[in-house]
Amino acid sequence: MGRFIEDNNMKSISGLFVACLLAALFLAGCNQTPAAEPGTLVVDLSAIAKATGQEQSMQNQAQTVREDANAQLIESAKEIEKWLADERAKIGDTPTQEQAVQLQQLSQQAQQQYAQLQSEAQQKVQKAEINLILDYREAVKPFAEKIARSRDASVVLLVDQSVFWLDPAIDITGDVISALRAERVFAGSDADQVSATLPTVAPVETPAAATAE
Repeated sequence: MGRFIEDNNMKSISGLFVACLLAALFLAGCNQTPAAEPGTLVVDLSAIAKATGQEQSMQNQAQTVREDANAQLIESAKEIEKWLADERAKIGDTPTQEQAVQLQQLSQQAQQQYAQLQSEAQQKVQKAEINLILDYREAVKPFAEKIARSRDASVVLLVDQSVFWLDPAIDITGDVISALRAERVFAGSDADQVSATLPTVAPVETPAAATAE
């Protein structure tokens, strides 16, 4: 790696672990649901994700998204670095005080642009990861609803860490897993799903050279 990347302590886009997103979104959903009452069933989305292979699938897809974003960031950093090197070469090894100030300004512009690209990439990666979870929830929802209606239930709550004990009779997790498997809902390949979620980092725009007065 070159000087620009090293000087900016370039870090790869880490993203949020899918497991953490699952927990966060499940808890958010549960906090908005009514208290359990007669006609209430429960379902464990985390257990369903594991049993159907979706937990690993979402992790793989999220990793692909992060790797793609990181690769684009590295290319952008190289472009910025090359531009800075060209500007330094034009000025030479013995810059005047005015030229030294100019180089410093250009370097700051480049660093700001890279920081912006990195921030945008991070946001796009996180958005893609959240969309994976939301899509998963939407895929499971109609199956849980169908089972609930067949049992004359009016509410299906999500199981989370706040649940200390529940009657297994109201847990439809196993039924939902069986229904999903029977319909082969998650039988598709990861590759087809990943292509729609890949973030695109905007091409690097070379900072405008500072004009010496």
